[in-house]
Amino acid sequence: MTSEPVVEPMRDQIIDGDLLDMSVLVLKTLSDPARLQILWALCQEDRTLSELAQQVGVTPTIASQLLTRLRTAGVLQTRKSGRHMIYSMRDERAREYIRQTLDFARYRMEQQADGEAS
Repeated sequence: MTSEPVVEPMRDQIIDGDLLDMSVLVLKTLSDPARLQILWALCQEDRTLSELAQQVGVTPTIASQLLTRLRTAGVLQTRKSGRHMIYSMRDERAREYIRQTLDFARYRMEQQADGEAS
């Protein structure tokens, strides 16, 4: 019985484990349509929980769960304004990443449409 040899990855050609873990976390964070909608809304302007729930079309309870996940991932920041919690994107680089993600998706859709038209 022969076993296949174990292939060792070339260390200089693989992603560092910590970077890989963070990349997966970022991509998983964006993988939910409602979370992506919330992030897109927050790229435009800061919003309250009820504003986000209404814009995304979910209940405030669901919106709260989505926002908790985004806060845990370190994407959002909050501040209190009277009795309302205001949600915002943590930094401009996060906003730009969301914009680039959506631009890339739009590009891919155009590529697919062009391929179907050929």
